[in-house]
Amino acid sequence: MITKYRFLSIFLCLSFLMSCVKSPEEVLPGDDDKEVEEPPKVEEPDEEEMPDIFETAHFFTAPTALDTVTFEGTSSADINNLMQQLSQNGGSVIRIPQGQYLWEDIILKSNIHLVFESGAVVKPERSTTRRIFNLGGDGGGDNGRIENVSIAALDERFTVDMNDAAYSNEKILVCRIGRINNFSISGFNIRDRRSAVASICLVFVGNTSERSPFPTNGAITDISQTNAHTGYGLIQCYSADHVLFRQLDCEGGVTLRMETDDRVMKDEIKFGEKEGGIHDIFAYDIKCSKGIGPVMFSPHFTTNGEVTIQKVEATACAFAVRVEHGFIEVFDEDSQFPTNDDANRELFKQFIENQFDLPAGVSATSGNPYKRNNGQQWAVRLSSEGSMASRNAYISAQLGNLQAGSFLTSSVRDIKAIYGSFGAKIKQNQLAYIPCDQWSKIKNPTTSLGMPNGFEYHGPSMALSINNTNGTAIGGNYAVFLYQESMEGFPANHLQHIKHDTPLQCTDAPNTITEYVASFKG
Repeated sequence: MITKYRFLSIFLCLSFLMSCVKSPEEVLPGDDDKEVEEPPKVEEPDEEEMPDIFETAHFFTAPTALDTVTFEGTSSADINNLMQQLSQNGGSVIRIPQGQYLWEDIILKSNIHLVFESGAVVKPERSTTRRIFNLGGDGGGDNGRIENVSIAALDERFTVDMNDAAYSNEKILVCRIGRINNFSISGFNIRDRRSAVASICLVFVGNTSERSPFPTNGAITDISQTNAHTGYGLIQCYSADHVLFRQLDCEGGVTLRMETDDRVMKDEIKFGEKEGGIHDIFAYDIKCSKGIGPVMFSPHFTTNGEVTIQKVEATACAFAVRVEHGFIEVFDEDSQFPTNDDANRELFKQFIENQFDLPAGVSATSGNPYKRNNGQQWAVRLSSEGSMASRNAYISAQLGNLQAGSFLTSSVRDIKAIYGSFGAKIKQNQLAYIPCDQWSKIKNPTTSLGMPNGFEYHGPSMALSINNTNGTAIGGNYAVFLYQESMEGFPANHLQHIKHDTPLQCTDAPNTITEYVASFKG
């Protein structure tokens, strides 16, 4: 049954309008290092008042008049067919009643707005489901760029439930957001089971004719997640322009991971034919508990724009803000060195060194090779000297003209780190920044969570921030300024900031850490 009324009226009730480490890298040599100047101080807003720049209306324009249709089906095919039909007729609000829905690859269409009742529960259709909602995430054909799309709650949040044991460490996306303009995603809780991918990914879509095949003009707000994977989390932002993230909360992993690493994007931007990365990003009220932290910058090989963040809170996390150095890496492109034999690690490293003609004693690589592509290929980072050196055909085919990535000067304000004695997720190369007298609080889950031994450690909060850049604007370095910082409950000997040149606090070996069996939360 179709009920006609003004779309704006109902949307005033919707939740999305209710509020409308890695090892330090070498620094490029030379005398031309450019120090980044701190931006001028701005007047600090009232603590309880959200600045206008974070209002949804600046990022997403809601339609003013649409019909509303109540969904009467249950299956993925039912909702996909209805959206296709209504989109062809100009669009509609589709009200999803309370109940359970087993869905996969729900392909949103232009001018379609899904509104869920609070009792609605969406689950993956099967253990092999790879994504639930697809918003312009595919290239070519019928699934090109779409516009004017939203997913929202009618009143209270609905639920996306991926907590079944069959989904443990599986790659299940809640939302894949690609070639879309003017969108809003809001109003739900995610019950995860350590999915081996971020729940919401903003992606560069390959094999299209667009120069900028990624999301533009959107808002992602009012979403929480529990039991996230340490290596992932709630949001991963690979490519996007002018997007707001607000009122996001994640238990485990990283809440807002601005890590612009994608091999499809890398291949298509390396010679300059297309552009990628993230630009004009705003975030407000970003929280994390028992994870790595709420906010992470990691540009890899992309040149990114400015990020403006305010009101960040970390509870029992390793950090509140993590800032990583930009870098480029090369892969064992032809799989000459199988990863099932660890001796091939050093052979691959030497193979890459031999691709460069550098002076004796100057290494083209930085650190040891590691496994990528689901453990199927070796990869290694290039040193600053390797990044700047002439490239032969093998290296050029992978890297083109890419250099170590960066962000424009960015800022994070109103940062609170609340100490927890256990539950923070810590990477092995960060352990040495925990004082030795705190190591008794650290435990190693070994392989009990389905990951290799040493992938993660569980322990106390470490610091307010970790920053592996040096404050200059070259060689993968950039500036992220932090303001209005507070730390609550930390032992006196913990660091407030860990920087690229911070001395190690403890040299105890990781194999001295107590092992334990960690459990997936029910």
